[in-house]
Amino acid sequence: MATKTFDVIGIGSACVDYILSVDDVMRMEMIDAKGNDKKYVAVEYSSKLNVKGLKMFPGGSAPNLLCDFSNVGLKTAFFGCIGDDVAGRISLEDLVKHRVDTSAVKTIQGEHTAHSMILITPWGRDRSILAYKGASDNFGVADLNENMLKDTKCFCWTSLTSDSSVAAMEKSIDIAKAAGAVIAAAPSISIIKIKKEEAIRLMKKSDIVSLNDEELTAITGVQSLDEGIKVLVSWGLKLVNITLGKFGAIITDGKSTVRTKPPTVHVNDTTGAGDASMAGVIWGYLQKLPIDEIARIAATLSAMEIETVGVRIGMPESDKEMRTFMEAHPMHQETL
Repeated sequence: MATKTFDVIGIGSACVDYILSVDDVMRMEMIDAKGNDKKYVAVEYSSKLNVKGLKMFPGGSAPNLLCDFSNVGLKTAFFGCIGDDVAGRISLEDLVKHRVDTSAVKTIQGEHTAHSMILITPWGRDRSILAYKGASDNFGVADLNENMLKDTKCFCWTSLTSDSSVAAMEKSIDIAKAAGAVIAAAPSISIIKIKKEEAIRLMKKSDIVSLNDEELTAITGVQSLDEGIKVLVSWGLKLVNITLGKFGAIITDGKSTVRTKPPTVHVNDTTGAGDASMAGVIWGYLQKLPIDEIARIAATLSAMEIETVGVRIGMPESDKEMRTFMEAHPMHQETL
Protein backbone atom coordinates (compact mmCIF):
# COMPACT_ATOMS: atom_id res chain seq x y z
CA MET A 1 0.00 0.00 0.00
CA ALA A 2 1.31 3.44 -0.97
CA THR A 3 2.34 5.79 1.80
CA LYS A 4 -0.69 7.59 3.21
CA THR A 5 -0.95 10.51 5.62
CA PHE A 6 -3.62 8.84 7.76
CA ASP A 7 -3.76 5.32 9.13
CA VAL A 8 -7.46 5.46 10.02
CA ILE A 9 -10.26 7.96 9.36
CA GLY A 10 -13.56 7.39 11.13
CA ILE A 11 -17.02 8.84 10.68
CA GLY A 12 -19.71 8.80 13.33
CA SER A 13 -21.19 10.45 16.37
CA ALA A 14 -19.11 12.40 18.89
CA CYS A 15 -21.04 12.40 22.14
CA VAL A 16 -20.83 12.76 25.88
CA ASP A 17 -21.61 9.66 27.94
CA TYR A 18 -23.35 10.06 31.29
CA ILE A 19 -22.93 6.86 33.30
CA LEU A 20 -25.61 6.54 35.98
CA SER A 21 -25.49 3.89 38.70
CA VAL A 22 -29.10 3.17 39.65
CA ASP A 23 -30.38 0.71 42.27
CA ASP A 24 -34.06 1.75 42.43
CA VAL A 25 -35.14 0.00 39.23
CA MET A 26 -36.81 -3.32 38.58
CA ARG A 27 -35.57 -6.16 36.43
CA MET A 28 -37.97 -8.09 34.23
CA GLU A 29 -37.25 -11.26 32.27
CA MET A 30 -39.55 -12.60 29.57
CA ILE A 31 -39.50 -15.28 26.90
CA ASP A 32 -40.63 -14.05 23.48
CA ALA A 33 -42.58 -16.04 20.88
CA LYS A 34 -39.36 -17.46 19.44
CA GLY A 35 -38.15 -18.68 22.82
CA ASN A 36 -35.54 -15.96 23.28
CA ASP A 37 -34.81 -14.80 26.82
CA LYS A 38 -35.36 -11.03 27.06
CA LYS A 39 -34.24 -8.89 29.99
CA TYR A 40 -35.66 -5.44 30.72
CA VAL A 41 -34.93 -2.55 33.06
CA ALA A 42 -38.27 -1.28 34.38
CA VAL A 43 -39.05 2.06 36.00
CA GLU A 44 -42.28 2.39 37.95
CA TYR A 45 -44.63 4.83 36.23
CA SER A 46 -44.74 8.34 37.73
CA SER A 47 -41.91 7.58 40.16
CA LYS A 48 -38.74 9.44 41.12
CA LEU A 49 -35.57 7.39 41.41
CA ASN A 50 -32.33 8.13 43.18
CA VAL A 51 -29.10 7.92 41.19
CA LYS A 52 -26.32 6.41 43.29
CA GLY A 53 -23.44 7.56 41.11
CA LEU A 54 -22.83 9.76 38.08
CA LYS A 55 -19.77 9.98 35.85
CA MET A 56 -19.27 11.79 32.57
CA PHE A 57 -16.91 10.92 29.72
CA PRO A 58 -16.51 11.86 26.05
CA GLY A 59 -17.74 8.97 23.90
CA GLY A 60 -19.01 7.77 20.53
CA SER A 61 -17.88 4.66 18.64
CA ALA A 62 -15.81 6.37 15.96
CA PRO A 63 -14.08 8.78 18.40
CA ASN A 64 -13.41 5.89 20.79
CA LEU A 65 -11.76 3.85 18.04
CA LEU A 66 -9.69 6.78 16.81
CA CYS A 67 -8.47 7.67 20.31
CA ASP A 68 -7.47 4.05 20.87
CA PHE A 69 -5.45 4.11 17.63
CA SER A 70 -3.84 7.45 18.41
CA ASN A 71 -2.78 6.12 21.80
CA VAL A 72 -0.51 3.61 20.07
CA GLY A 73 0.89 6.11 17.58
CA LEU A 74 -1.39 5.80 14.55
CA LYS A 75 -2.39 8.92 12.61
CA THR A 76 -6.15 9.39 12.77
CA ALA A 77 -8.89 11.84 11.79
CA PHE A 78 -12.57 12.19 12.69
CA PHE A 79 -15.46 13.19 10.43
CA GLY A 80 -18.60 14.31 12.24
CA CYS A 81 -20.72 17.11 13.69
CA ILE A 82 -20.98 18.56 17.17
CA GLY A 83 -23.27 21.19 18.62
CA ASP A 84 -22.23 24.66 19.71
CA ASP A 85 -22.44 23.73 23.39
CA VAL A 86 -20.42 22.57 26.38
CA ALA A 87 -20.71 18.90 25.38
CA GLY A 88 -19.38 19.73 21.93
CA ARG A 89 -16.38 21.50 23.39
CA ILE A 90 -15.72 18.56 25.74
CA SER A 91 -15.85 16.12 22.82
CA LEU A 92 -13.60 18.22 20.61
CA GLU A 93 -11.04 18.93 23.33
CA ASP A 94 -10.71 15.24 24.15
CA LEU A 95 -10.15 14.32 20.49
CA VAL A 96 -7.43 16.99 20.29
CA LYS A 97 -5.93 15.72 23.54
CA HIS A 98 -5.65 12.26 21.94
CA ARG A 99 -4.02 13.75 18.83
CA VAL A 100 -6.96 12.97 16.53
CA ASP A 101 -7.15 15.33 13.52
CA THR A 102 -10.38 17.34 13.92
CA SER A 103 -10.09 19.57 10.84
CA ALA A 104 -13.15 17.86 9.28
CA VAL A 105 -15.38 18.28 12.36
CA LYS A 106 -18.34 20.63 11.79
CA THR A 107 -19.95 22.69 14.54
CA ILE A 108 -23.72 23.14 14.08
CA GLN A 109 -25.15 26.34 15.52
CA GLY A 110 -28.34 25.90 17.53
CA GLU A 111 -27.95 22.12 17.82
CA HIS A 112 -27.06 20.00 20.82
CA THR A 113 -24.15 17.56 20.72
CA ALA A 114 -25.07 13.88 20.91
CA HIS A 115 -25.57 12.46 24.40
CA SER A 116 -25.84 8.95 25.83
CA MET A 117 -27.39 8.05 29.17
CA ILE A 118 -25.89 4.74 30.29
CA LEU A 119 -27.70 2.93 33.10
CA ILE A 120 -25.61 0.66 35.31
CA THR A 121 -27.81 -1.57 37.49
CA PRO A 122 -27.01 -4.03 40.33
CA TRP A 123 -27.62 -7.09 38.10
CA GLY A 124 -24.20 -7.77 36.69
CA ARG A 125 -21.99 -5.40 34.74
CA ASP A 126 -23.93 -4.98 31.50
CA ARG A 127 -25.75 -1.74 30.79
CA SER A 128 -28.68 -0.13 28.99
CA ILE A 129 -28.20 2.99 26.87
CA LEU A 130 -30.46 5.89 25.89
CA ALA A 131 -28.86 7.59 22.88
CA TYR A 132 -29.59 11.05 21.46
CA LYS A 133 -27.93 11.67 18.08
CA GLY A 134 -28.35 15.46 18.10
CA ALA A 135 -25.96 17.36 15.85
CA SER A 136 -24.35 14.15 14.59
CA ASP A 137 -27.05 13.49 12.02
CA ASN A 138 -26.44 16.85 10.34
CA PHE A 139 -23.28 15.56 8.66
CA GLY A 140 -23.69 15.31 4.90
CA VAL A 141 -21.88 14.78 1.60
CA ALA A 142 -21.03 18.49 1.38
CA ASP A 143 -19.06 18.19 4.64
CA LEU A 144 -16.65 15.54 3.32
CA ASN A 145 -12.98 16.22 2.77
CA GLU A 146 -12.28 14.08 -0.29
CA ASN A 147 -8.53 14.68 -0.23
CA MET A 148 -8.30 13.22 3.27
CA LEU A 149 -10.39 10.20 2.26
CA LYS A 150 -8.01 9.50 -0.62
CA ASP A 151 -5.08 9.71 1.81
CA THR A 152 -5.97 7.07 4.41
CA LYS A 153 -5.08 3.39 4.78
CA CYS A 154 -8.41 2.60 6.43
CA PHE A 155 -11.85 4.19 6.58
CA CYS A 156 -14.23 3.13 9.37
CA TRP A 157 -17.95 3.90 9.36
CA THR A 158 -20.19 3.57 12.41
CA SER A 159 -23.82 4.46 13.11
CA LEU A 160 -25.13 7.72 11.75
CA THR A 161 -28.80 7.34 10.86
CA SER A 162 -30.16 10.37 8.96
CA ASP A 163 -30.54 10.25 5.17
CA SER A 164 -27.81 12.86 4.71
CA SER A 165 -25.33 11.19 7.03
CA VAL A 166 -25.88 7.73 5.52
CA ALA A 167 -25.26 9.26 2.07
CA ALA A 168 -22.06 10.82 3.43
CA MET A 169 -20.88 7.48 4.78
CA GLU A 170 -21.52 5.75 1.47
CA LYS A 171 -19.78 8.49 -0.50
CA SER A 172 -16.83 8.26 1.89
CA ILE A 173 -16.63 4.50 1.40
CA ASP A 174 -16.64 4.87 -2.38
CA ILE A 175 -13.90 7.53 -2.37
CA ALA A 176 -11.64 5.76 0.14
CA LYS A 177 -12.11 2.33 -1.47
CA ALA A 178 -11.27 3.69 -4.93
CA ALA A 179 -8.02 5.03 -3.42
CA GLY A 180 -7.10 1.60 -2.04
CA ALA A 181 -8.24 1.97 1.58
CA VAL A 182 -9.47 -0.88 3.75
CA ILE A 183 -13.14 -0.31 4.65
CA ALA A 184 -14.11 -1.20 8.21
CA ALA A 185 -17.75 -1.50 9.29
CA ALA A 186 -18.75 -0.96 12.92
CA PRO A 187 -22.54 -0.48 12.78
CA SER A 188 -24.47 -0.49 16.04
CA ILE A 189 -28.03 -1.69 16.54
CA SER A 190 -29.32 1.86 15.94
CA ILE A 191 -28.49 2.01 12.22
CA ILE A 192 -29.50 -1.64 11.79
CA LYS A 193 -32.96 -0.93 13.23
CA ILE A 194 -33.51 2.42 11.51
CA LYS A 195 -31.72 1.93 8.18
CA LYS A 196 -31.32 -1.82 7.77
CA GLU A 197 -31.27 -1.90 3.96
CA GLU A 198 -28.74 0.93 3.83
CA ALA A 199 -26.59 -0.74 6.51
CA ILE A 200 -26.53 -3.98 4.48
CA ARG A 201 -25.55 -2.05 1.37
CA LEU A 202 -22.67 -0.36 3.19
CA MET A 203 -21.53 -3.64 4.70
CA LYS A 204 -21.37 -5.24 1.26
CA LYS A 205 -18.91 -2.48 0.29
CA SER A 206 -16.77 -3.15 3.38
CA ASP A 207 -13.77 -5.41 3.98
CA ILE A 208 -14.01 -6.09 7.71
CA VAL A 209 -16.82 -5.93 10.26
CA SER A 210 -17.29 -6.31 13.99
CA LEU A 211 -20.75 -6.89 15.49
CA ASN A 212 -22.18 -8.35 18.66
CA ASP A 213 -24.51 -11.35 18.47
CA GLU A 214 -27.67 -9.20 18.76
CA GLU A 215 -26.56 -7.02 15.85
CA LEU A 216 -25.66 -10.11 13.80
CA THR A 217 -29.16 -11.55 14.20
CA ALA A 218 -30.81 -8.21 13.48
CA ILE A 219 -28.92 -7.52 10.24
CA THR A 220 -28.96 -11.04 8.81
CA GLY A 221 -32.37 -12.16 10.05
CA VAL A 222 -30.76 -15.47 11.03
CA GLN A 223 -30.93 -16.84 14.57
CA SER A 224 -28.04 -19.29 14.22
CA LEU A 225 -24.65 -17.76 14.99
CA ASP A 226 -22.84 -19.93 12.46
CA GLU A 227 -25.39 -19.30 9.71
CA GLY A 228 -25.37 -15.56 10.40
CA ILE A 229 -21.59 -15.47 10.03
CA LYS A 230 -21.90 -17.34 6.72
CA VAL A 231 -24.29 -14.65 5.48
CA LEU A 232 -21.73 -11.93 6.22
CA VAL A 233 -18.97 -13.87 4.47
CA SER A 234 -21.28 -14.32 1.45
CA TRP A 235 -21.59 -10.52 1.29
CA GLY A 236 -17.88 -10.36 0.48
CA LEU A 237 -16.50 -9.37 3.87
CA LYS A 238 -12.90 -10.52 4.24
CA LEU A 239 -12.83 -10.59 8.06
CA VAL A 240 -15.80 -11.01 10.39
CA ASN A 241 -15.59 -10.55 14.17
CA ILE A 242 -18.59 -11.39 16.36
CA THR A 243 -18.41 -10.48 20.05
CA LEU A 244 -20.29 -12.60 22.58
CA GLY A 245 -19.86 -10.64 25.81
CA LYS A 246 -18.48 -12.76 28.63
CA PHE A 247 -18.32 -15.73 26.26
CA GLY A 248 -15.64 -14.07 24.13
CA ALA A 249 -15.66 -13.70 20.36
CA ILE A 250 -15.57 -15.59 17.08
CA ILE A 251 -13.48 -14.36 14.16
CA THR A 252 -13.28 -15.73 10.64
CA ASP A 253 -11.77 -14.89 7.27
CA GLY A 254 -14.08 -17.35 5.53
CA LYS A 255 -11.41 -20.05 5.55
CA SER A 256 -10.32 -20.32 9.18
CA THR A 257 -12.47 -19.64 12.25
CA VAL A 258 -11.15 -19.00 15.77
CA ARG A 259 -13.09 -18.71 19.02
CA THR A 260 -11.41 -16.77 21.82
CA LYS A 261 -12.50 -16.79 25.45
CA PRO A 262 -11.68 -13.51 27.20
CA PRO A 263 -9.02 -13.26 29.89
CA THR A 264 -10.15 -13.08 33.50
CA VAL A 265 -10.38 -9.47 34.67
CA HIS A 266 -12.45 -7.48 37.16
CA VAL A 267 -15.31 -5.98 35.18
CA ASN A 268 -16.26 -2.42 36.14
CA ASP A 269 -18.05 -1.14 33.03
CA THR A 270 -18.67 -2.81 29.65
CA THR A 271 -19.21 0.49 27.83
CA GLY A 272 -16.79 0.72 24.91
CA ALA A 273 -15.86 -2.99 24.97
CA GLY A 274 -17.13 -3.49 21.41
CA ASP A 275 -15.24 -0.43 20.17
CA ALA A 276 -12.04 -1.68 21.79
CA SER A 277 -12.50 -5.08 20.18
CA MET A 278 -12.97 -3.47 16.76
CA ALA A 279 -9.85 -1.37 17.31
CA GLY A 280 -7.92 -4.59 17.81
CA VAL A 281 -9.41 -6.14 14.68
CA ILE A 282 -8.53 -3.15 12.50
CA TRP A 283 -5.07 -2.82 14.00
CA GLY A 284 -4.27 -6.47 13.44
CA TYR A 285 -5.74 -6.51 9.92
CA LEU A 286 -3.69 -3.50 8.84
CA GLN A 287 -0.57 -5.29 10.10
CA LYS A 288 -1.58 -8.45 8.15
CA LEU A 289 -1.47 -10.60 11.28
CA PRO A 290 -2.98 -14.12 11.39
CA ILE A 291 -6.56 -14.22 12.64
CA ASP A 292 -5.71 -15.93 15.94
CA GLU A 293 -3.31 -13.08 16.77
CA ILE A 294 -5.90 -10.50 15.70
CA ALA A 295 -8.40 -12.19 18.02
CA ARG A 296 -5.96 -12.06 20.96
CA ILE A 297 -5.33 -8.36 20.41
CA ALA A 298 -9.07 -7.65 20.17
CA ALA A 299 -9.77 -9.60 23.37
CA THR A 300 -6.90 -7.87 25.17
CA LEU A 301 -8.06 -4.35 24.30
CA SER A 302 -11.63 -5.20 25.25
CA ALA A 303 -10.49 -6.59 28.61
CA MET A 304 -8.39 -3.49 29.32
CA GLU A 305 -11.40 -1.30 28.50
CA ILE A 306 -13.88 -3.02 30.83
CA GLU A 307 -11.57 -2.94 33.84
CA THR A 308 -12.24 0.79 34.22
CA VAL A 309 -15.40 2.92 34.28
CA GLY A 310 -15.91 4.98 31.12
CA VAL A 311 -14.35 4.75 27.68
CA ARG A 312 -10.78 5.56 26.57
CA ILE A 313 -9.64 4.91 30.15
CA GLY A 314 -7.04 2.24 30.85
CA MET A 315 -6.27 1.62 27.19
CA PRO A 316 -2.64 0.91 26.24
CA GLU A 317 -0.42 3.70 25.01
CA SER A 318 2.04 1.40 23.29
CA ASP A 319 2.26 -2.02 21.71
CA LYS A 320 4.59 -3.04 24.55
CA GLU A 321 2.01 -2.13 27.20
CA MET A 322 -0.62 -4.19 25.39
CA ARG A 323 1.73 -7.16 25.02
CA THR A 324 2.63 -6.99 28.72
CA PHE A 325 -1.07 -7.16 29.65
CA MET A 326 -1.57 -10.02 27.20
CA GLU A 327 1.24 -12.05 28.75
CA ALA A 328 -0.15 -11.50 32.24
CA HIS A 329 -3.70 -12.49 31.23
CA PRO A 330 -3.73 -15.80 29.34
CA MET A 331 -6.77 -16.65 27.21
CA HIS A 332 -8.08 -19.83 25.65
CA GLN A 333 -8.48 -20.15 21.88
CA GLU A 334 -9.83 -22.93 19.72
CA THR A 335 -10.04 -23.39 15.96
CA LEU A 336 -13.56 -24.28 14.86
